[in-house]
Amino acid sequence: MLSKERMLRIMNILNSHSFVTIQELIQQLGVSKSTINRDLIELERQGLVKRERGGAMKVEMKETLNNLKEIPVREKEYVHREEKRRICKRAAERIQNGDCIYVDSGTTPSYLLEYLHHKDIKLVTPSTYIVRKLPMDFRGEIYLVGGEFNIGYDMSTGYHTLEMIRKFHFDKAFFSASGIDLTNGEVMSVDFSIGAVKEEVLRRSRECYLLTDKSKLSIQALATWANLEQFDLVFTDEEVEGNLPDNFIVCK
Repeated sequence: MLSKERMLRIMNILNSHSFVTIQELIQQLGVSKSTINRDLIELERQGLVKRERGGAMKVEMKETLNNLKEIPVREKEYVHREEKRRICKRAAERIQNGDCIYVDSGTTPSYLLEYLHHKDIKLVTPSTYIVRKLPMDFRGEIYLVGGEFNIGYDMSTGYHTLEMIRKFHFDKAFFSASGIDLTNGEVMSVDFSIGAVKEEVLRRSRECYLLTDKSKLSIQALATWANLEQFDLVFTDEEVEGNLPDNFIVCK
């Protein structure tokens, strides 16, 4: 496991528990005490945690993906896997034969594909990762949107991507997000060009759905591209402290 992935997982754990012991982190991450200590030192340097005797506590500020860079999509494939599967199983119920759907880049939307093999649909995506994850018996049509290719996120962005997106009208679009601020409803990406693609799809979709596990809630990222009010439904895996907006569905 790469150090960035470990640190992201440590921050996700601290989002649920205000304090965590080093021993708990060793057990959950399967690495040595010295490795955990190095990660905590780096997180403390970035102002994200405060080390205490035997563990660490979260600094009371929004977790930000401007400081702790989001890891590449292929390295996140098995993070929160069961939560993502529950979310996508519920979201797939919205898809009907004949739909033209947009499937966003990212690991969470990729689990949607497990429930599409029997659907006669048109699927549009800018992500080669999504295309590679399609089941062999997928019956529908596939449209891979081109443009400037971002290797880290396995997707196309930029002018040509936006121009091709503008030729489509989507019945339903399924989005991922890097971060969500529940206080003001902002939905964010770590990259402006990725956010621009999402924003254009949002404008061209009859129904819009956001797929996000609990780890993305109350995370700050670089570029705002939507507000929670713009989505018909937001599928997540777990309740959080306080009231969720009315368009949230918790998939247990």
